Amino acid sequence: MFWVVVGCTFLFPLYWMITMSLKSKSEAYRNPFGIPSSWDWLNFSEALSKYHFYTYFENSVIYTAGTIIITLITGSMLAYCLSRMQWRFNSAMLLYVSMGLIVPIEVVVIPLFQLVKWLHIKNSYLGLILPYSGFAIASCVLMLYAFLRSLPNELEEAACIDGANVYQTYMKIIFPIVMPALMTQCVLIFIRIWNEFPLAFIIASKDQLRPLTVGLLGFFVNVGVADWGLIGASMLLSSLPMIIIYLIGNEKIENALTAGAILK
Repeated sequence: MFWVVVGCTFLFPLYWMITMSLKSKSEAYRNPFGIPSSWDWLNFSEALSKYHFYTYFENSVIYTAGTIIITLITGSMLAYCLSRMQWRFNSAMLLYVSMGLIVPIEVVVIPLFQLVKWLHIKNSYLGLILPYSGFAIASCVLMLYAFLRSLPNELEEAACIDGANVYQTYMKIIFPIVMPALMTQCVLIFIRIWNEFPLAFIIASKDQLRPLTVGLLGFFVNVGVADWGLIGASMLLSSLPMIIIYLIGNEKIENALTAGAILK
């Protein structure tokens, strides 16, 4: 019973957001937490017309997809080097990558902003994709490292006997094997980047480059508290892709939580 109450507590914001999006302006004040007496679908069409949803949605897709591609390619290669190859600074590099998990964004936001300006990528897609990839690569490498450590060394030995070099071994043998772990990382990175706000708010100062999270803030400022039904509809539209991805990949997230248990 206790966990049922806890689960309902976590689900209540989603319930409130859905019911609020279907209420008229007057009913939102009169009945803020109850089920709407009549469903007002006009809130969604009005939110799409007033809130630049398609522009912000496209930007969020670009940031998320770019981060996923860069992180998975570079992270999987680095994890392969750390887990399957023996070289001088192997342990030091693993420790260096692990430190990326304990550095919060807020600590490095000022030097990161200066670096982005110095590279002349502020107010561009790369200005957010590259920092996002840098913060996401640590967890990606450590998870894939644990996964790759469990594979037998005979895989590389057999590939070497067949004449494959290290790149062919990675692409044709290792990469397909770690695909389930990569899919898990796709889900985790998607949820993290789709919800990211601080860096996007600071670096993407132009409205046409803002993702959904920052665009939603601007929409709230314009609407204020005058129309909670409209606010609920815009929040639901922004959250819907993440909810769908979570429902599809929730088992992969559970597997990711236990992947670090075999880290050696």
